[in-house]
Amino acid sequence: MTREEKRKIRLQIIRLLDRCDECKHRTELGASITVCKVCPIGKKMVEISSKFENIPKQLEYLDGKPLRTPWEETEEQFIIENHDKMSYKEIAAELGRAPTSVQSKIKKMRRAGLVPRVTTKV
Repeated sequence: MTREEKRKIRLQIIRLLDRCDECKHRTELGASITVCKVCPIGKKMVEISSKFENIPKQLEYLDGKPLRTPWEETEEQFIIENHDKMSYKEIAAELGRAPTSVQSKIKKMRRAGLVPRVTTKV
């Protein structure tokens, strides 16, 4: 599905929501809007929005590698075992990731209690 096709579908949904403003079945829950699936507008909304289902999420690539790849358990285990022995750059080179990515991951793992802070003695 192209970007333009997605845009057209979103505009259709917005128009339907505008028509649905006075509907007795419409409720607002915080930032989301619930539309009745029984009324004609609600049925049309469900029909249109179902076109967005099963669209695979495309990864953006740079130099043939995905910009964001999920961390594997083996990579996380490597960080746990080596965070106090190696620098961010060394870990990144070993794992084939960017140093900033490794640094960010270690910070997240510290917050989760998986990696203790390294203290240096004076």
